Amino acid sequence: RGCCLPERVPVPQLIATLPDRPLAVIGDVHGELAALERLLARPALGPDRFLVFVGDLIDRGPDSPGVVRRVRELVDAGRAQVVLGNHELNLLIDRDREGNGWFKNREDLWQHRQDGGFVNVAFDSTPAGGPAERAAMLDFFASLPLAAENDELRVVHACWHGPSLAALPAEGDVATLMMERDLAIQEELEEAGVVARAAVQRAAWAELKDRSLCPDRMLEDVAIQDMTEQNGNPVAALTSGLEERIPFADRFYIGGKWRFVERSRWWRDYTDPQAVVVGHYWRRLTHVGHGSRDVFQTAKPTDWAGPRRNVFCVDYSVGRRYRERAAGRTSGFDGVLGAVLWPERTLVFSDRPGQAPTR
Repeated sequence: RGCCLPERVPVPQLIATLPDRPLAVIGDVHGELAALERLLARPALGPDRFLVFVGDLIDRGPDSPGVVRRVRELVDAGRAQVVLGNHELNLLIDRDREGNGWFKNREDLWQHRQDGGFVNVAFDSTPAGGPAERAAMLDFFASLPLAAENDELRVVHACWHGPSLAALPAEGDVATLMMERDLAIQEELEEAGVVARAAVQRAAWAELKDRSLCPDRMLEDVAIQDMTEQNGNPVAALTSGLEERIPFADRFYIGGKWRFVERSRWWRDYTDPQAVVVGHYWRRLTHVGHGSRDVFQTAKPTDWAGPRRNVFCVDYSVGRRYRERAAGRTSGFDGVLGAVLWPERTLVFSDRPGQAPTR
């Protein structure tokens, strides 16, 4: 926090305009290049269909550099548009996170449940190229808007939140906006004593990074700090969603640390007429197993949500495949890359033919 950020060309618009033509809104790819190529080969995603990526092109999967190169080719050819995800944002602000060691030249491990305990498993990810390629990737990520919309449809990575959108300028550098607001929040929390108390609480539990060391009490200031940093920062809210407190008994481990807040179901309060398509929420087409935190729960995994039934999550957890590979699976993955076709509102998947209706 507070590091010096490289100077970047300002983004022309933080909220871009979606073209008024048939669209395919593609879920989080997370370095799964093979799945992306299979999806792009589907007839429904032919040259007459404009592609919109919801962000999180990278991390955890086997070939993040390949995904970025492929998507950038589509953007440069005028066939696609991308909104910024929280994983791209992490690299823009130079934040170490589970799964982004491929870019940062560091050992990258995740904790895997095995034989009643936990073992550290390395991500099998292709590293980024040299300094020129890394700089080009950061420039590409810095050029991405936070959201895109037209009169009928809105696309954002995690959360369409009116107050956060209203707090943003029309244009600007996303990383700078993120860090400036983050620093202001830190000052507020420091003045209130929350930062110091939260640091003590984390230190007592190995910084909350050891999955086998489960906190036995509520870490009140950790929860306050996490929720305030998220909900008070417009860039964080749009790319990672809003968060809310959970009961102590519901604490959980995900993304490399123990948590006392969870993603808020913001779509329950969304009443605007425009439909919204998001990624981010690890939706599942199959049974949600132990330890999963699928907050985008509907009667069916192909349902729209919200009071007007006009919010849809198209992240069908292709990013979980690293876990399935660690368990020995080489095919028949549960996680799948999907795209919702607009205006048809039907689904296309990377590993199954045809189209599936939504409800």
